[in-house]
Amino acid sequence: MTGRALASAPGKVILTGEHFVVHGEPSLVMAVDLRAYVEARAGAEGFRIEAPNLGLTWSGEGDVPRPLAPIKLLMDRLLEESRSRRGLWVRVTSSIPTSAGLGSSAAVAVAAAASLCTPLGEVFIEVEIFELALEAERLVHVNPSGVDPLISTVGGVVAYRRGEGYVAVEASVKPTIIVGYTGSRRPTGAMVKRVERLRRKYPEVMAPLFHAGGHLTIEAAEALREGDLERLGELLNVNHGLLCAIGVSTRKLDKLVYAARGAGALGAKLTGAGGGGCMIALCREAEADKVARAIERSGGRALKVRMDGEGVRLEEVRRA
Repeated sequence: MTGRALASAPGKVILTGEHFVVHGEPSLVMAVDLRAYVEARAGAEGFRIEAPNLGLTWSGEGDVPRPLAPIKLLMDRLLEESRSRRGLWVRVTSSIPTSAGLGSSAAVAVAAAASLCTPLGEVFIEVEIFELALEAERLVHVNPSGVDPLISTVGGVVAYRRGEGYVAVEASVKPTIIVGYTGSRRPTGAMVKRVERLRRKYPEVMAPLFHAGGHLTIEAAEALREGDLERLGELLNVNHGLLCAIGVSTRKLDKLVYAARGAGALGAKLTGAGGGGCMIALCREAEADKVARAIERSGGRALKVRMDGEGVRLEEVRRA
């Protein structure tokens, strides 16, 4: 089989429940209108992966650069399933900041799985795309919850509990979110290990915090369904307090969070693993620019995002 396919998948913000989701509590996750794009061509000579955003290329020989290893894994899996002996060329571009807690690696993995399936003659099935992407994510993160490749696959807003699947949350409004990027990279695996160490050391102290995080997510999903943004904002503030309590916030994240609240945000919190990366601020459209400026004045990089109701999609297909 020869041909070409271009697929894309959205990034995400975790509205509530990060870290708690790793240990069985639900999380509320929203796909955002930042996308990763992966183009795959089958029938080329040899194997090649290009990621110009990262300044990385692998030409089929020697060790694969670590950020490209998940794509190489997907290439190997799909070539094996299709029994193809043809070469593959893959090119990755993305508007999602890397190492920022916005699901960049998962979006790339999902888009790569979708783009590789098509020219290799495999059927595009969402659940299989998710499973392939989750396998690839395990090369990037120590103990992925699965929520990142899930939301990149299905889009919209979901309430997700590890091992139990997800429920789509029909938001009655599209919330305006300002992302504040600290500019520092956050080591997801290290943050997950830090929380696990505390959980094991102080089980009776940590358990109520984790349960509170789970109940908070249920309340937040209901607020989003009802379009009650003030209630949702209050819950985001509480969630940030819980994340501070388990030790994953930083002085820079806190500075951006409080700057956003002071500028009129309905609620603000870190998003993702913490230790750096990004925070999010929920605000009314009329306050969005003011909140963004406050984040910028406090040393962050502000980015306005909206919910993306669509998950992975094929942008272009050409069959030879």
